[in-house]
Amino acid sequence: MFKQVKHLQNFLRFAKGEHEPIIGPIKAAWEVLSVCNAKCRTCDRWQEKDDPSMLSTAEGKNLIRQLADNGVMNLCFTGGEPLLRKDIFELIAWAKSCHLSTSLMSNGLLINDRRAKNLIDAGLDLIYISLDGSTPELNDALRGIKGYFELASQAIENLKSLRSNARPKIFIAFTVNKANMYDLENMARFVKSRALDGLSFQPALHLPQVKYRVDEELAFGPGDAATLQTLVERVLKMYGELLPMNRDYYRQFASFIENPHKLREQHSIAGFAFVNIDPRGNVYPDPLETASMGNIREQSFEKIWYGRRASEVRTRIARQELPAGFFESVVPLTMAVQRMTPLRLHRALKPIFTTAEHF
Repeated sequence: MFKQVKHLQNFLRFAKGEHEPIIGPIKAAWEVLSVCNAKCRTCDRWQEKDDPSMLSTAEGKNLIRQLADNGVMNLCFTGGEPLLRKDIFELIAWAKSCHLSTSLMSNGLLINDRRAKNLIDAGLDLIYISLDGSTPELNDALRGIKGYFELASQAIENLKSLRSNARPKIFIAFTVNKANMYDLENMARFVKSRALDGLSFQPALHLPQVKYRVDEELAFGPGDAATLQTLVERVLKMYGELLPMNRDYYRQFASFIENPHKLREQHSIAGFAFVNIDPRGNVYPDPLETASMGNIREQSFEKIWYGRRASEVRTRIARQELPAGFFESVVPLTMAVQRMTPLRLHRALKPIFTTAEHF
């Protein structure tokens, strides 16, 4: 309960305009490796090579322990494709032993019966399976691998058939782009028909000046904003129970498409309540990874979090000097905190405080 109270205090201070936290982030995302076995047109991470300088198992466990000791409640394992890392099950189990809620982003291509059981036995709380189309034709064209849809669908069935007590929860992660935006409702129907736990979606980020580069044929332009918002509103109305985020987030899609830089005007919780760690241990305020706060190999997480460089990064965010991305891990909570009374904040954070798995 101490962590929960401290985080509530932290958010209330943030809502009043404070830039410096009194506790570590409530959620951390760790990119456990860079490589990926898909070839998605909305991401170019698959072009990266295996990095021998990524954190070792021992270093990863040390990082996880430090995150837990500094107030983190949820750790999301990302990549690349996390299941390409042989020690991923050991790392998840270690995070659970540190009393962290755990989630994992995966394309599902490697989740056979054995790996599904390993994920369940490790104690994983939630898994996001990435699909960008409700049919094999659309999904495989966007994800760049023939047979992707069938493999991911089988992964879902493997997890459903083996899990107990509905763990891990299974969410579909859908990257909305110009080629699949009319399929969004079909994907929501796909999730409901298979009795999955939810649908996570965000617009494809085309920010070539940083690390997110989308095939230009798929990138939204200002002229797509109204159409996309209409489609999102329809899904919100018909399948709202499947969507985990606050309504304000979904109603800002058009605004983001019309002017991606408008996000800078928000007092973002990036670097205050959320942190992103890359495979080499560099600590960033968000997944854009434009301004490093430090490296876990050179300093403890506590020293990084409360250090001068982190403070400077937060100041730059507050001054709207850094790029901002429309990330589901950052924007919904930012919006919730900006509109906060203590009661509304508690309602927004209640799912985090009970399971800390998804926001």
